[in-house]
Amino acid sequence: MDAQMMELQGLSVFGTFSIAFALRSIGSILAIWLALRIANNIRNAEDNNIVAKILGTGFGVLTVMFAYYWQTAYWSLRANTANNFKAMGENAELSAGVQQFVNNFASVEPVTAPGMIVILFDLIVLAMILATIWMPKK
Repeated sequence: MDAQMMELQGLSVFGTFSIAFALRSIGSILAIWLALRIANNIRNAEDNNIVAKILGTGFGVLTVMFAYYWQTAYWSLRANTANNFKAMGENAELSAGVQQFVNNFASVEPVTAPGMIVILFDLIVLAMILATIWMPKK
């Protein structure tokens, strides 16, 4: 099989996985929105129900954890795909687009976390959920 066909197959598989991860991202955004709505409803409730606060906190924490898991999985997939193309490039010439993909995303170390900006986003979302539930009303 020639290198161009292998590139096409690799990009096709990567594209299919990217679509699946995009759908998971939409699901994560909806779950985060729901966690923020639940936190807001707990805050606006007349009674100070500790069970609702604990359950709302659990839901919010799990929501952010699941989002973080899928973010890490996507960053890992992207790096592994780039690393496979890089290995393929040792035996055949890569197209310019695939070479740019390798230059952007190949990783010497295994990817165990998404980028810092993604982690910061997750921490801010988690802080918003927890603060809405637990901060005292003025």
